[in-house]
Amino acid sequence: MATPYVPRRSSLGSLSNITLIRTKFIGLYRSMEYCIQLSEDSEQNIDTRSWEDRPATPTILGYEVMEERAKFTVYKILVKRNPEENWVVFRRYTDFSRLNDKLKEMFPGFRLALPPKRWFKDNYNPDFLEDRQLGLQAFLQNLIAHKDIANCLAVREFLCLDDPPGPFDSLEESRAFCETLEETNYRLQKELIEKQKEVEALKKILNEKEVYIHVLENRPQFQNQQTEQYFITGEAAELVISKQNSST
Repeated sequence: MATPYVPRRSSLGSLSNITLIRTKFIGLYRSMEYCIQLSEDSEQNIDTRSWEDRPATPTILGYEVMEERAKFTVYKILVKRNPEENWVVFRRYTDFSRLNDKLKEMFPGFRLALPPKRWFKDNYNPDFLEDRQLGLQAFLQNLIAHKDIANCLAVREFLCLDDPPGPFDSLEESRAFCETLEETNYRLQKELIEKQKEVEALKKILNEKEVYIHVLENRPQFQNQQTEQYFITGEAAELVISKQNSST
């Protein structure tokens, strides 16, 4: 799966005087720009609430090329209603295209742009898919920036705002749920290994301290010992070993 694209939050201030919101990126061979053009009659309807107060925050986490019956690409979208409630939906490019067509009919004063279709080249090229992901992310950010569009039925159905999917509502949701569990499990295992290393290091330090304390406790008796001589006799020679006091 591609590296997730997470947009940075930005403060736009009052939007009443802004007629163009743009998200621009540079692809492999070209520069592409997706924007929303606000008509004069629609400027007064711009939602001036902060990003956190909006009904949902859709973020495309990545894409995956599926090969079940026919080859196609699905995009994994994280929808966050609030810090405690979020879910994942999977949508194809054609789903975005249908949504855009509906919004054109419902809001003719707005121009929401999608990344273009590709007719003659490889639709599964990673560079192309990453560029398309950026364009779709810009599309989602633009439509959610307006209160009326964000709350219309077409968008609510697209993002499952009224009926959030459970972890096992479809194969894709089940897979996303399992991936989340796997990531959590991996993180916990990594933390456990780090804690075990810390415990082993502390055990080693404790043992060293205990040995040091034992040496200090037995030091006086070694200092009071007299010189000891050990005689080893044998046919070849006699060896005398003298052990001096620990103070000498």
